[in-house]
Amino acid sequence: MSTPAPDRPVRRRSSTRAQLVAAAEAVFDETGTTAVSVEAIVTRAGFTRGAFYSNFRSVDELFFAVYEQQAALVSELLGGMLDDARAAEHPSLDDVVRGVVGGLPPEEKWYAIRSVLITRARHDETVNRLLREHTDHFHDTLQPLLVGSLARIGLRPTVDPALFTRAVVAAHVGAVSQSVLHDDTEQVRVTAVEGCILGLTEPLPEESRAVR
Repeated sequence: MSTPAPDRPVRRRSSTRAQLVAAAEAVFDETGTTAVSVEAIVTRAGFTRGAFYSNFRSVDELFFAVYEQQAALVSELLGGMLDDARAAEHPSLDDVVRGVVGGLPPEEKWYAIRSVLITRARHDETVNRLLREHTDHFHDTLQPLLVGSLARIGLRPTVDPALFTRAVVAAHVGAVSQSVLHDDTEQVRVTAVEGCILGLTEPLPEESRAVR
C-alpha cells in the first residue's frame, strides 16, 4: 500500500501566502498606498520574488487578498451582531442600527485599502471587475441578515432589497470617511445608518406581521 504524500508543501505555501498578506498590510500601514513594488513586499516578508509569484500574479491581487481578509472578518462580526439583534426577545430599531454599526466597525485599514482600490478601478478594468465581485459578495451576504432583522421589528425596504443594502452600507462608509472631523464618531455613524433605514423602510402589512 502506498504511503500518503506529506502535506508539508501545501502547509508551507499557505504559511507563505499568509506572511505575504501580513507584509502587504504592514507596507500599506507605512505608505498608505497599494502602489508598491514586489520587492518592497518580499523584503518585508523575508521571501524571494519566486515565493511571491508562486502565490500571487500581481501586487493588485495581493492587496485584494488583504481586502478580502478584512472583509471576511467584518462579515463574520456583522453576521453575529445582526443575528443577536434578530434573536432578541423584543428587538427594536435601535438594536438593528447598533448591530449594523457594531458589525461595520470603523476599520480604517479596510476602508483605506478599499478607497485606494476604488480610485484605481476607475482606470483599470481588471481592478474594477475584481472589486465589484468582492463588493457584490459582501452585499449578498449582508442583505438577508439586514432585511430579516428589520422584518423582526415590522419593517421592510421600500426599494429593492439589494439597493437598500447598498444604501445602508454607503451611509456608514460616508460617516466613517468623515470621522476625522468629529469627536463622537460612533454617534455620527449611528445617526447616518438610522436615518438611511428610516428613510427607506415602511411598516410591514399586518398579515405579514402575524405570520412572523
